[in-house]
Amino acid sequence: MFKKVLIVLMIGIFLLGMATKAEVENVKEEAEGTATTESSVKGENIIPLEKWQRDKKVDDKVYKIAGELEDLCEKNNNSYEAICWSPTAVDLKFKLERMEDENPQEVLPVMYEIARDRKRSVLLRRLMIENLGYSKKPVCIQALIDFLLDKSEEEQIRYDAAELLGRIAKDTTATPALIEAMEDKSNPERVRARAAHAFVFIRDERAVKPLLENIEADPSLDVKRISISALGAIGRDTENREMVNPLLEIVEKGEKVGKKVSDYSEIKTLQYHAISALGAMKEEKVLPVLSKKVESEEKSNLHVTIWALGNIGGVEAQSTLLKLLRHESEGTRFDAAKALLKIGDGSVVSDIEKALPTLEVYHRNMISDSLQKFK
Repeated sequence: MFKKVLIVLMIGIFLLGMATKAEVENVKEEAEGTATTESSVKGENIIPLEKWQRDKKVDDKVYKIAGELEDLCEKNNNSYEAICWSPTAVDLKFKLERMEDENPQEVLPVMYEIARDRKRSVLLRRLMIENLGYSKKPVCIQALIDFLLDKSEEEQIRYDAAELLGRIAKDTTATPALIEAMEDKSNPERVRARAAHAFVFIRDERAVKPLLENIEADPSLDVKRISISALGAIGRDTENREMVNPLLEIVEKGEKVGKKVSDYSEIKTLQYHAISALGAMKEEKVLPVLSKKVESEEKSNLHVTIWALGNIGGVEAQSTLLKLLRHESEGTRFDAAKALLKIGDGSVVSDIEKALPTLEVYHRNMISDSLQKFK
């Protein structure tokens, strides 16, 4: 009995030690400036990667792995997808990541050096930049910003930098650089679009006005629609409502899309994204417009309209969705039933049940299962 108690006690001490170690590591990270705050990246204490101390043994190991990766890149026709599916390449990347986890101070500068070397394959450089992005360290954030703003750099490298700053780093310190990249019309369309897309993840209100300007002035449909999606994300997660009226105008008339968008399908594309953005924000101002579109039997963008009605909810949305349970299209009836279930008002259960026989078996079973929560 005593031995069992002793063993349990030892395990408890071990786990407590592990928890304490984790807490110490968290404090250590903050002390080293790894928290991605605006002041940390802009601060004078950030030493650029190229000025960090190096260890030749570590350099040699990283360069050896990079060389093997580059050979694989060439054998796979520099295809990013092929490299991602290559067990050998994945193993090499894992080795690099493990080295970085164990000794970032000595590994990151070498990765950065390889990433900057324009004599190496673009795919290898992309893989190195990817590792920098996933580290999320302030010094690496600054390195990504430098890659993004360097107009002499490969377009794909700049695209990747914008993608990593948004989707992975989610760092507001990158906001000014991302705005600069998307506002400069001399930048490639893909770079501008990816810089705008970063604000789907970085919900920074400073980007609202530049994103609205993109809708007005950017010649690219992709940049326009992505800017609308980014505005929806910012509006959803902040109290900023500067974007509501411009997005409503797009939904109502399609006029606030700039002079260079005249094609009907392009206007409908922007309206689709505007409806989605306002729906994500749960903006009730759009409800009368959406109800009117449904009543006029306008078929374009009906799917996203139904989704928005369900996400916003309320009496008006519910009333419109109930009418759609009798729509001629089975898919529309199914979407309406799902949206009503999302609103969650038990008073409409009987209406949904009446529509069940009109649905295909698979859809009918899905709705029936969902209705169980009301019983």
